[in-house]
Amino acid sequence: IILFAVPSSANLTAIMVNHGPWTEILENWITLPRHQFNNSRVIRAMKIDDKILTVSKISPSNKRDVSETDLYLLSMIYKIFKKIQKKKNQFNNFNSLIYSFIMSSFFLEPCPTNYTRMGQNCYHFSNRDFDWKSSGSLCRGMGGHLVEFNTVEENQDVIAGIMSNSKFKGNNFWTGGLNPGLLWIWANSARPVQQDTKQTVIGDGRCLKLTFNASSKLYSYRGEDCSSRQKYICELTIEDESANRIERTARLLIDKSD
Repeated sequence: IILFAVPSSANLTAIMVNHGPWTEILENWITLPRHQFNNSRVIRAMKIDDKILTVSKISPSNKRDVSETDLYLLSMIYKIFKKIQKKKNQFNNFNSLIYSFIMSSFFLEPCPTNYTRMGQNCYHFSNRDFDWKSSGSLCRGMGGHLVEFNTVEENQDVIAGIMSNSKFKGNNFWTGGLNPGLLWIWANSARPVQQDTKQTVIGDGRCLKLTFNASSKLYSYRGEDCSSRQKYICELTIEDESANRIERTARLLIDKSD
């Protein structure tokens, strides 16, 4: 309840000279159309003892209370905002994961213990001789498989690595090649050993070894009896290496979000 006297226009003009906090309000009160001020004045007379006191109160006519519907809509908007924010964070984490995975392809990680990097892959060279089946089992136990040369570049990388290491040079090695009867295939991937199926592999055996020719000082394929004992080359399974990389990156992202 406010007790006051309504100022005249002259008084309002005088008040506007003092640029206090109410200046803008008073300017609007004078310059804006009257229909924008819909406040109604309620005047009541109160009798106290032998005196009559006039009380006036400004009652806003268009003021509306916040309803339950308004509160419900606000809560729904807030929930939608939180969901969008959560999805955005998940998307950013996914982008970080993809970025880390791609970058790790350019900056190769060190090979596991007992493996040596040659080119893009990791390989293990045995010191002892085993038959073809036992060699494959030993490779799987180390998270790999008998080497498979899927590209000419991979073949060249491994042979160059062997030739540059006096410990490996001159030895014969089992590979993952196998001849079930029709053609030579890689046992792990079932891909043909040679893209040109007309090319032949010398030797009568059904298991493929990488053999060193002392005369030409070159390595080539040769079919060997699977029960004969040779050293072997393991190739780290790419799927295992990629899965481990993704798992490590995902674990880092989870730790950061926590």
